[in-house]
Amino acid sequence: MKNKLELKLVDSYRFTSDEEPTDEQLGQLMKEVAIDVRKRAEIANKKFQEELRLLCILKAKQPLVK
Repeated sequence: MKNKLELKLVDSYRFTSDEEPTDEQLGQLMKEVAIDVRKRAEIANKKFQEELRLLCILKAKQPLVK
């Protein structure tokens, strides 16, 4: 669970700002992006594996063509 300091660091920075993020803000942003990327990759992989499994089932039901 995120603590209040981590939330404040991220919430206090906007990319539209003219100033660079602090090292703490940048580190926290990178950490959150990495977590999000891992979650999205896991979801995409599960979806791909399911589609591949279904394709294999459909292909196995097709008669062999000579």
